[in-house]
Amino acid sequence: MEKVERTSPSSGDEKPKRGTPLALSVEEATVEDFIVALSDRDSERLEACLHPQVHLRALVPPGLQEQRGASNVAERLKSWFEAADGIQVLEKDVYRVADRLHLRYRFRERYSDGESEIIEQDAYCDFRDGAIVAIDLLCSGHRSEKPVEACVAHRFDAGDLGCSSGLPEEFRRQIDGIPIGSTLDVVTRDPSAREDLPSLSRLLGHRVISVVGSPEGGTRLVIQRGV
Repeated sequence: MEKVERTSPSSGDEKPKRGTPLALSVEEATVEDFIVALSDRDSERLEACLHPQVHLRALVPPGLQEQRGASNVAERLKSWFEAADGIQVLEKDVYRVADRLHLRYRFRERYSDGESEIIEQDAYCDFRDGAIVAIDLLCSGHRSEKPVEACVAHRFDAGDLGCSSGLPEEFRRQIDGIPIGSTLDVVTRDPSAREDLPSLSRLLGHRVISVVGSPEGGTRLVIQRGV
């Protein structure tokens, strides 16, 4: 699976200067806006991301659902999240798979009774005229979340360790050393860890709670130990 490459707005072989923002393609910008609109439950903004002839095929816990047309698809997507009082975006990733874009997002839904749920969706999208014309979507369903505060937290400062310098091995040692259900707060300055550690964690059966930038300019990951 190929990670979407961010392209520089400069021409030729000139490298972007440090701190220069990288330009998104039209398709990337569309799916970024799609995720924001979905988490905000903004029907108008969501519909603007969709082609008038968009076709949604969604495999959700009740079974396969299909919908056609921008307004119908936008309302169907929005309806899955209407019961929540608020939605927090925990993770989002965009990858190119040949001629399609794969987007994955994980939300935390909070309710008036103090309960919260986690939902994750993977969607493979086709485009026409810069808008999403087809969505094949897989949904985890709304999963009840145990309060993170109830778990013992452990910290792992990985420093500059990377995949080629022992980070995967040290991460395994650290998370294997904490009780099941406890969380490991990982801080790392290695840029590749933002992508690599969540993938490794899921492969090992652990739960990625959050991935955010750290004040020091690196990445902070909170991972709950599974089995």
